[in-house]
Amino acid sequence: MAKGQVKSNKEARKPKKEVKKTIAAKPSTKGLATPS
Repeated sequence: MAKGQVKSNKEARKPKKEVKKTIAAKPSTKGLATPS
């Protein structure tokens, strides 16, 4: 059970960090998506 939770946490954290990094690295996209 603990192993499954750790895997789920790692997988859920990986995409979240990637999304945050993409937004921080691409502020232009964020501004374009806001008015959209």
